Amino acid sequence: MINGIQLKICGLTSAADAGAAAGIGADFLGFILYPKSSRFLSLDAYSRLRADLPDLRRVAVMVRPTPGELRVVSDSGFDFFQLHVDPETDQALAESWGEVAGVDRLWLVPHLPPDHPFPDWLLSLADTFLIDTFRQDAFGGTGATGDWGRFHDLSTEHPGKQWILAGGLNPENIAAAIRQSGARFVDLSSGVELSPGIKDPAKLKSLATAMGGSG
Repeated sequence: MINGIQLKICGLTSAADAGAAAGIGADFLGFILYPKSSRFLSLDAYSRLRADLPDLRRVAVMVRPTPGELRVVSDSGFDFFQLHVDPETDQALAESWGEVAGVDRLWLVPHLPPDHPFPDWLLSLADTFLIDTFRQDAFGGTGATGDWGRFHDLSTEHPGKQWILAGGLNPENIAAAIRQSGARFVDLSSGVELSPGIKDPAKLKSLATAMGGSG
C-alpha cells in the first residue's frame, strides 16, 4: 500500500519484475492468462515462477473463462481471479464463476461501453469490480485512460463493493486519477513498462513517488 492506496501491478512475466513491484509497496501481483494478450503468461510458466515470487497476493487475469478453465486456475496458487465479462451475453457464465472460485475471490471486469449503465445483476456476483477503459475489440489492456468521473459515481453509489481503477494509468497521471476518481485501489500495467510484459524499475519508483510514497 502506498499512502493509503492499494496497488496492483499487472502483466507480470518475471520474478524480478514481481520483486520490483513488491519493492515499491505493491499489494497485488497480476498475471495475465489470456492467450491473446501481449502480456500472456501460460499457467505452466506461472507455475515455474511461483517459488521465486514475493509473498504478495496473486491475481489471475482471464477473459470469459469456462467453469472448467477457472477450476484449473483456481487450483494453481492464486488468491483472486480478475475475470472479464460481457454483460450482454455472459450472465449465466458469470453466475457460474462464484460457484467455482467463491464470490469473495472474484474481481469482475465488465466490458461496458461508456454510454451503457452498469448492470445491477452483476453486483450480487462479486465483492470487487475493476473498471477499465472500454474498447470494442479488446478486453482490457488498452493503455488508454478511462472516465474517472464515472468511476467516482459508481464507487459512491455502491460503497459496499470494492472498486479498482485501471486503464492508462502511469506515474504522470496517477495523482490526478486518484484525486478525480476517488479511487482507493489502482491497477497499472503498460504505464510502468519498458515493453509489454517487461516492467521498468525507474517507472515503478516514479509511480511510488507520484503516489506519495518513498519511491
